[in-house]
Amino acid sequence: MGELIKGYKKRILQSITVILLCCVIISVFGCYAADSDVTEEEISSKQELLIWSYYETDAQTKGLDELTRSFNEAQDQYEITWEHVPMTEFDRRISRAYTEQELPDIVIIDNPDMQRFIQLGMFEDITEYAKKLKLDEDYFMASVGTTKYEDSYYGVPFNSNNVCLIYRPDMLKAAGVDVPENWDDFSDAVHKLSGSGTYGFLMSSIDAEQGAFQICSWVIEATEEGKDINGEAVKEALSLLTGLVEDGCMPADCINYSQTDVARRFIDGDIAIMENGPWVFSMLDEAGIDYELAPMPSYKRSAVVLGGENLGIIKGKNVEGAVEFIKYCAEKGGTERFCDSTDLLPSKVSSAEELVKKKPKLRIIMDQMDYAISRTDIKEWKTLSNTLTEGFSKVITGEMSLDEVALKIK
Repeated sequence: MGELIKGYKKRILQSITVILLCCVIISVFGCYAADSDVTEEEISSKQELLIWSYYETDAQTKGLDELTRSFNEAQDQYEITWEHVPMTEFDRRISRAYTEQELPDIVIIDNPDMQRFIQLGMFEDITEYAKKLKLDEDYFMASVGTTKYEDSYYGVPFNSNNVCLIYRPDMLKAAGVDVPENWDDFSDAVHKLSGSGTYGFLMSSIDAEQGAFQICSWVIEATEEGKDINGEAVKEALSLLTGLVEDGCMPADCINYSQTDVARRFIDGDIAIMENGPWVFSMLDEAGIDYELAPMPSYKRSAVVLGGENLGIIKGKNVEGAVEFIKYCAEKGGTERFCDSTDLLPSKVSSAEELVKKKPKLRIIMDQMDYAISRTDIKEWKTLSNTLTEGFSKVITGEMSLDEVALKIK
């Protein structure tokens, strides 16, 4: 009988132990579930931010993916995403979205376009924050100028760049050609490099901002003052460039090529020299081709057009959140990491100098910033932009003469 009682007590103790263990397990998992619910709630309560950008190369898109991801992980108040808008549609999309009130919070915008939209009242005035960043002291002045209007600041320069000559050293060596330093040398070299299925030169002259951007560096070099673009300078530049097409030194379908298209053609191997910028370096590196860089050849002067993008906050959107993102870029290394991954120069001079030490191939781009001219400073740039690309195309097709194009420049 005593053994039965002992066995009974033992079973009762085992049952109690099991029940207590279950309670502990339920309690632990219940707390875990509660914590999980809190985390999900915190995530869902994050304010959403949207960026529009026209970045299209693999390095640019991956870099922007990483930038937005790292910002989201660095704080718990905002969740930012970005959307690609093709460069050829960027202005139109912004204008249409403005009327339909479907704008993003932030845009990464081509620097000459910012002024026009500032004057339309689309960007927030961030003068007080800009002063804290010391833009006028610490950033490339040409880039800072594109964010200002009537002494107020409406954006922060994100990156700065310009174009250079990118060439295949093996082709130049085989043709016995030196890297050209001026227009005469350039024309001579390109003619010697052309033939047998190879073109000496290629650039983008598409009827869009990219084409005008590439053509304009040549035009500015044909001027005395740079910003004072006149019909004679346009005529001289287009005479050089369209002459290359007529002589079979540059493919006529350059009028259909974006800058990325030009890089792809260069990679294919039938182009000896191209005009392009650092945004294509990653494409060339991934392709494994041997290439080198040289400054743009000079004429009456050395000149390049300033490229790059600004960060701008759309008026009436989530201004506080957008400022936090810009702070992350400008003050917490976001811009530097993005530029490192995309081979673009940060607009902050000290950051650009540090990146050049790490990536010496950016030295030429950095040096050319000393005389880079912003399209914002060129009188009636938008009209001139259209005239350059349309005139280039129509001279090639025989629809206009060089003199007729020159007459359109006021």
